[in-house]
Amino acid sequence: MIPKYISTHTRRLALAFMLAFVMLASGVSAQNVVRVTGQVIAKGDNEPLSGVNITDASSKHAYAVTDLDGKFAFNAFNGTTLRFSMVGFNPRNVKLKNGQTNLNVRLEESDVALGEVLVQTKRITDKIMPEQTDINIKGNYLYVSTRVRVPREMFRQDTRLVVQPILNNVTRGKLSLMRPLIYDAKEYHRTQDRLYNFNMNDTVSGDPLASYVTVKSPSLREKGRTNDIIGYNDSVYVDNVKDEYSCDVYMAIEDYTHILYRDTTIIARGTVNPLRWLDYSFAAQKLSDPRFLPKPEKQLRDSRGEVKLRFPIGKAAFDSADPQNAVEIDKLRRQIEDIAHSDGASIQSLSLEGTSSPDGKYASNLRLAEKRMAFASRYIRSHIPSDLSREVAFRSSAKVAPWSAVVSLMKADSLKAETEQMENILKRTKNIDAQGVAIRRLPFFRSLLEAKYLPQLRRVDYTLNYSIFRSLTHDEIKQLYDKDYKQLSKFEFYELFSNEPDQARREEYQRRALEVYPSFLAAANDLQVSLLGHGMSDETLLEKFVGEDAPQEVNTNQLIALLNAGHFSKADSVAAFVNKSEDNRLLLAVNDVLNGRYDDYETVAATGERNECCLLLAMKRNDEAMALAKKLPEDEGLTHYLRAICLNRKDDAVGAYDELMKAFELDLSLEEVAKVDGDVNNLLLDKDKYKK
Repeated sequence: MIPKYISTHTRRLALAFMLAFVMLASGVSAQNVVRVTGQVIAKGDNEPLSGVNITDASSKHAYAVTDLDGKFAFNAFNGTTLRFSMVGFNPRNVKLKNGQTNLNVRLEESDVALGEVLVQTKRITDKIMPEQTDINIKGNYLYVSTRVRVPREMFRQDTRLVVQPILNNVTRGKLSLMRPLIYDAKEYHRTQDRLYNFNMNDTVSGDPLASYVTVKSPSLREKGRTNDIIGYNDSVYVDNVKDEYSCDVYMAIEDYTHILYRDTTIIARGTVNPLRWLDYSFAAQKLSDPRFLPKPEKQLRDSRGEVKLRFPIGKAAFDSADPQNAVEIDKLRRQIEDIAHSDGASIQSLSLEGTSSPDGKYASNLRLAEKRMAFASRYIRSHIPSDLSREVAFRSSAKVAPWSAVVSLMKADSLKAETEQMENILKRTKNIDAQGVAIRRLPFFRSLLEAKYLPQLRRVDYTLNYSIFRSLTHDEIKQLYDKDYKQLSKFEFYELFSNEPDQARREEYQRRALEVYPSFLAAANDLQVSLLGHGMSDETLLEKFVGEDAPQEVNTNQLIALLNAGHFSKADSVAAFVNKSEDNRLLLAVNDVLNGRYDDYETVAATGERNECCLLLAMKRNDEAMALAKKLPEDEGLTHYLRAICLNRKDDAVGAYDELMKAFELDLSLEEVAKVDGDVNNLLLDKDKYKK
């Protein structure tokens, strides 16, 4: 596939001057000038084409170059025939019709045989030859370095060479343009300024490729040869260093109006990355600084305890020796003790409610009820420890039971006739004292009401209502979670997942906590610890928390997660926030070597001979690596794979191929890796040469 970002005649003219000059010379009205906009796309895949030159088909004057989206905008005369041209595509002429201001142009990819291109009727047999090279990996950057040989016979004084390396992610079918190399002959370079009014140092109003230009000079002559040689190096960031890559190079020689030569070649297949075999594992760390943990909190909880105290008739004080009162007082004592011994609990309020029977004068009954409440209140308060009662709000209420309460009791016993007589009295008068006078005259008052029902009302029941602030129990939090987890506080979530033994359930709690509280650092860190503990990670979990002021555990865990995910360059940024302590020395050393720094490689090498062998290969210390590879276990496929790398680098392809076959016999999965490994994949391509 020919890349879409190759600029040929990147020229911009002083349109205002030219148009004015032509109009004055020809007497054309300014109304014949129209604004032309539009887009150029590839006919095959409808992708926008950037770098397409738009010129006047007759005068060759340049109007514009399409941008990264294939779009353009410029002024031109009505009726002008525009020429759209680009390296690798057939040019197309489009005439501006009356009133036409928007153009959508489709270019068709040209079909030209590579390697045989005519230059002024002469056949070119020599080629421009970029040297074969490797794609080396440091962190998440892929580095390509090569040299381009330009034969003297192919390069005239009025030409420009465009070299466009393209990184091809074979695994994902994605192309990435690398920095182009532009090689100008001296005459061509001077002409850019003279003929087209280009400022070669201005990439905005001049040549957009100016910063990539190298001008032909004697210093570029290759020693002992007639050709020029130009050095090239560039790097590209990639997310997936384990994918298969190749580096393709597209080349074209052009003069002012034509493409004279073009060719494509592959200069590298696979990536050279011995550290793909580096073996490392680090344990995640839980938060230890209490400042970053949610603070314990008390929640208001309503509780209720009934205390049924019995008072003698007409008395304001109860007898604590009364068997029923003794039971009730003991129950009250236990309730208060439970509150006192509850961690973090306190009594918020205490309410007492009492009712007396309606027998007698209402005012006297109410005063008696109030005295009983006051007595009960003092008695209960005396049993509450001072540390619990200090901020308690005491409330009490007393009332006289209405005669309707007696009616309800009688109805429950199905006394229909007696109930009707009582209801008739209640209907005739609403005054409770008048109701009492009439009811006492009933023939069954003494035998039924005074003997059976009024005593039930004289037995006054008091209810203790209290509210406390306390931490919820684990079971209470789970009940609240199951009902609606969005009601939980941070501390309650923390209590829930910190005390959950089941890993899957614990991770569910942590994810729900982060759903409700996205900035819940403790939940994010604990979830990362859990994931790292079983060989997984999510490098986004702690990303927003990392920094100079973050807990060291968070910075360390994020560094581990990024290394495990293969995002080495991002890990390198996080490493700046990890303390350089002895505990972290190995972690930081691993990060360094994976990002191409080997100052402390001995720390990593000390973790095992195979790791040391990989490091030596990464540092191109091939002889030392070979000596160490010979000591590795013979029954492991990776041992023979590493030996194959060493031998291939020492140009012993036959021995390398033999070792590679042994590696595949012991571990078939290595064959797939070898296909993308620039250290050995040539052995697979040319295997017929190396078979014994």
